[in-house]
Amino acid sequence: MPVVDASVVVDLIAPDVGIDSPARTAFANWAGAGAEVLAPGLLWLETANALLTGVRRGRWSGADADGAAALLDRLPVRRIDTDADRCRAFELARRYDNWPVYDMLYVAVAERTGEELFTADSKLRARLAHLGWIKLPAGD
Repeated sequence: MPVVDASVVVDLIAPDVGIDSPARTAFANWAGAGAEVLAPGLLWLETANALLTGVRRGRWSGADADGAAALLDRLPVRRIDTDADRCRAFELARRYDNWPVYDMLYVAVAERTGEELFTADSKLRARLAHLGWIKLPAGD
């Protein structure tokens, strides 16, 4: 049961992402294996915000963002965060040089569930590479 962050989901549903993106490949593999994908509720807010940012920056049209948002609503991802995860995310953020708490929420969920965290955020992955269970969608 992989845990995914918003960077992976954006790379899955963004209007300008190719059919062979690592996120699409990962989701196809998880679906084929019958794996349940997990995430905190923050994932939907962050992903929706990224879609709007893409419109503001002229990366894609509003209609394209609307289509991607409809995909977001149908994602086969289960929300599983708890209040304890939010507290742990703050602890982790402090431990790792005040890294953003919202990134650490995904880490806290993966840590609690004992599952791998998949992120397309190479800076986050590099910062936490020593943990071993934080992966890029390509499966480094």
